[in-house]
Amino acid sequence: MRPKSVILGERLSLFAILLLVVLAVIGWADTVAQAGVAIAIIANGLLIGLFLLGTLLTTRMASRVGLGLLVVLTILNLLGFLYQVSVGALAEGVFGVLTAVQAASSLVAVVMLMRPNAQAWYRAMAEVSEA
Repeated sequence: MRPKSVILGERLSLFAILLLVVLAVIGWADTVAQAGVAIAIIANGLLIGLFLLGTLLTTRMASRVGLGLLVVLTILNLLGFLYQVSVGALAEGVFGVLTAVQAASSLVAVVMLMRPNAQAWYRAMAEVSEA
């Protein structure tokens, strides 16, 4: 059985992914105007897909590769968010609030997936799969 921290981490990560979808929909017109439809589809789809892949690999298959992917994506996400804040480019209104909530929920999800009981579960699942 999965530990509570893994379950909560999964839920928070899925919430962050849902917010990515909402942000992609809200910012669709601006993204298309700046980069075109093809790039908008590829960029949003790739980002959402990689977050989803990392989440499912980590929380359902106890994959350390999935956890590493989530950590890298979350660090890049937070660096982008902090850069936007530092230069005053963070969007105002609902989009800005959702961006902040998405970054925070992604960070908390990774923290939950790195807790000691989650690490013990990853080790136990690796031993079961090797046997």
